[in-house]
Amino acid sequence: MAGKIRCALLSEMLQPYRIPVFNRIAEDDRIDFEVLLLSVREANREWEIEMENCRFKYRTLPSRDFYIRSLDWGLHFNRGVGRALDEIGPEVVVGTGYVSPAYLAGQKWAKRNGAGYVLWSGSTASTSRIGKGPLKWMKKRFVRNCEAYLSYGTDATKQLIALGADASRVVTGCNTVDIETFEERTETARNAPEFPDWRKGYPKHLILYIGQMIERKGVPDLIRAFQSIKARDLGLVLVGDGPERERYQREFEGVDRVYWEGYKQSRDLGPFLAAADVLVMPSRLELWGLVVNEAMASGLPVISTTCSGSTTDLVEEGVTGYSFEAKDEMALATLLKSVADHPDRWAEMGGNARERVRKCGPREYADCFVESVILAKENKIKG
Repeated sequence: MAGKIRCALLSEMLQPYRIPVFNRIAEDDRIDFEVLLLSVREANREWEIEMENCRFKYRTLPSRDFYIRSLDWGLHFNRGVGRALDEIGPEVVVGTGYVSPAYLAGQKWAKRNGAGYVLWSGSTASTSRIGKGPLKWMKKRFVRNCEAYLSYGTDATKQLIALGADASRVVTGCNTVDIETFEERTETARNAPEFPDWRKGYPKHLILYIGQMIERKGVPDLIRAFQSIKARDLGLVLVGDGPERERYQREFEGVDRVYWEGYKQSRDLGPFLAAADVLVMPSRLELWGLVVNEAMASGLPVISTTCSGSTTDLVEEGVTGYSFEAKDEMALATLLKSVADHPDRWAEMGGNARERVRKCGPREYADCFVESVILAKENKIKG
């Protein structure tokens, strides 16, 4: 381990899409890396966590977990943060937020023990829920007390700087999924013998939505836009579940060519990604929107709202897809109609999307993580 920087990561949960990134970080010979999980999963997620795929060191801290549905927040009250850090003895501590008390405990431990601290953040100006008062002051203080920062993308970097981060200490990454796996799953599904017959169950052209059925995801906006264009050869496939699903199904019961497919694990998304012409992310509020990465890796162009980090960094107008303002159903309807009217143009954008997102995989994000750790250690030495 000589020469390696000892690093401990405080992560609020273990998301399936983070496992490939963590594996890449663990493979880097510049770092000795261990993950401290505040929780294994959040109450609002149906993910199956394949722990056998974890090739990095991790431990789960004892916790009491709470989920605030109105804020879409998971809060974790953990015991043993300081004890775990004492055992690891990191030179740099990384935290993936500032909401749960464990992050404050981690930052205090770093200050007390002469370690650097990195804030890994995806919060943007549009998603930040703490806008004023003592909590805003505490957040700014927390941000200023970091030696370095790792952001999800361009919008998150701007928010960190707005909160007082030194721009020279921010490493701008690109939030990601396992690009190669999604590409392979889609191709496998497309080449399966049963795929052509399965695909015949839908119209010639397909709009795809993948996500939760909750208010901020904008599903009703998408359905109303789809309903307004009345294209007989165009269908809308909705993959996902959530507390609003039954209400949405009752509200739009009479809308033709809308297919409610329920929740699917990521390993089962291949056929839907292979069948679709475009993915739509109509979110009214979105931190990043990793479904955009998944779709682009599968060769799909994207139509997404301007409020998400993935739109800013991955969706190039007329090249990899199009963006629109949240709730603008007329603009969305125009784009949806274009999918059926100009399929060749959308297919070309799908190829562009695949090439664009290949440059933003787990290896690249892991490199950004290690760069931020090195930067934190250097800045701590400089004082």
